[in-house]
Amino acid sequence: MGDITLFGIPISFGTMIYQAIIFTVLVFILKKLVLKKLVNILDNRKQHIENQLQLTEKYKFDAEKNLETSEIILKQARADSREIRKHSENEAKLILQEAKDKAKQILKEAKEEAFLSRSRSFTQKDQFKGA
Repeated sequence: MGDITLFGIPISFGTMIYQAIIFTVLVFILKKLVLKKLVNILDNRKQHIENQLQLTEKYKFDAEKNLETSEIILKQARADSREIRKHSENEAKLILQEAKDKAKQILKEAKEEAFLSRSRSFTQKDQFKGA
């Protein structure tokens, strides 16, 4: 059957040469028809991945910049809120103090008026008694 036997397996040189020729023809056909298209597809895919990586880096940079801007705005908003709160507390203290002062003034005026009213009523009683 075969020309030689190697490790108990018969090997035929004619079949081996025939298979080598068929394999070579198949490789050339694949190289002509498929390999160029496959390489183009792989190159396109590589370019697409590179573009996506560049876009990702750009978005990452933009996100970091937006985060920094947001942090600055947040710090400013917190400072503004502290200032507004401090101002409103001071204004509330002022209003409260003014209300207390006004209440004291009204109370003082009421006491004076009551004292005058009492004084008048006593003098009128004295006038009626004397008459």
